[in-house]
Amino acid sequence: MYIFRIFVLTMITGCVSNYKLPSPSVNDLFERSSIRQSISLHDKNNNSYIPGTYDNVLYYLDMGMLNHYAGNYRLSNDLLSKAEMAIETNFTKSLSQYTTSLLLDDRTLNYYGEDYEDIYLNVFKALNFFKLKNIDAAGVEIRRVNEKLAVLQDKYSKLIHGFNHSKEAKKVKKTMKARRINFHNSALSRYLSSLYYCIEKKYDDARIDIQHIYEAFHQQQRMYNFEIPEQIMNQYECFSNNSPEKCLIPTNNAQIHVIAFAGRAPEKKEKTYWIVTQKNSIIIAKNKNGSGRMDVIPWPGIKSGYFFKFSVPYMSKRKNSVKRIVLIVDNQSVKLEKLEDMADIAVETFNQKKNLIYFKTFVRATLKGVVAATIKQLIEDKKFDKKTKKAKQLSFGESIWIELQKLLVDAAVQAIEHADLRISSFFPAEAYSGTIFVQPGSHHIKIIYYNHQDKPLKENDLGYQNISLDGLNLFPSSFYGIQ
Repeated sequence: MYIFRIFVLTMITGCVSNYKLPSPSVNDLFERSSIRQSISLHDKNNNSYIPGTYDNVLYYLDMGMLNHYAGNYRLSNDLLSKAEMAIETNFTKSLSQYTTSLLLDDRTLNYYGEDYEDIYLNVFKALNFFKLKNIDAAGVEIRRVNEKLAVLQDKYSKLIHGFNHSKEAKKVKKTMKARRINFHNSALSRYLSSLYYCIEKKYDDARIDIQHIYEAFHQQQRMYNFEIPEQIMNQYECFSNNSPEKCLIPTNNAQIHVIAFAGRAPEKKEKTYWIVTQKNSIIIAKNKNGSGRMDVIPWPGIKSGYFFKFSVPYMSKRKNSVKRIVLIVDNQSVKLEKLEDMADIAVETFNQKKNLIYFKTFVRATLKGVVAATIKQLIEDKKFDKKTKKAKQLSFGESIWIELQKLLVDAAVQAIEHADLRISSFFPAEAYSGTIFVQPGSHHIKIIYYNHQDKPLKENDLGYQNISLDGLNLFPSSFYGIQ
């Protein structure tokens, strides 16, 4: 019966989703900028997946971003909107499920997205709307970013409160606290917002956005540990002596704006630690022998001599080959300036809930480990007579079956104690911006990405574009490959 229960838990864990993450072939096509082929293969690999079931957030995010890169802006927005609704629904459900999942694998919960995914999906919806010439809708999406950032600090307070008051967590004489995060302004979002307000001729609102970008670089230096773009700094300094309109529209020429994305967002990997029990306490260590001790936690009533393994996820930044990006318009050229390190923000926002994941995981692993050890002892007791306590005369087959049952217990527990490594695959790692002033009319636009050896990686030739004096004239570009 005990073996059956653990086997069922293992089977549940293995069947929580039939969404297939992007295969190596899909990723290879994507990194070679063969976006439509990448979409076709990924769609084929998931032809049995029913959107709206487990991992619906991952499906909508991956397909939404792929279709953005492919220029399918309406479809991209439809998918990203579904992702946003699913994130909100799944997170709301998690508030009640999280404490009950202490004895279940995290992977049995429906994925509710990483915070950076929830934030940046609105950025890409805004870019899609800009391309569809729906300026008002783009403004709505940009404001959604600011609304989400305003509540980010307190997002996990209910989850942490529920965990600390669960009966399982009360076994541990230690409460968990939320990690503070100082991220309330996205320079990328504020930059797009300033362009939106300039089109609407709301120059004072655009000035406020530029000031927020300045504050982002000076108050959030953990994520903005590079120089503020020169153009934005010049505008900020200009405001002290001039009207916002003069600073934002300094000449009678038209402006060409480029937002260029480079690299790919972080992936999740797992770290494995050991729980070594002492009387009334547990040791968290890097090694089974207790070396590399990280923490000692009071746990009244626990016996000494147990050794349990558990794994937790962490964000790992990917290699990015892009060193610089150059915008060329006719015979003019300008080096684009880094505006936002989206990968750093992904890591920082993930770290906000790292304590929650760590605390919950070692509590669950300890509880399961104690249960498994008890089950194994009950199985071992079958070797002895209950009354006399003497060893039974067992057949070879009976002895093998007893040992096999103990191995099955160990295998089942290990199978359900892996880190939750789910994350979307196609958000970029960095955003760059740049502007060139031109006379209204037709202009040839080209964006070139260079590697660390100053060799061109990709030339994004946009051809001749009609540039108007009062138009948005915003051109997104992307390169995500490793070459």
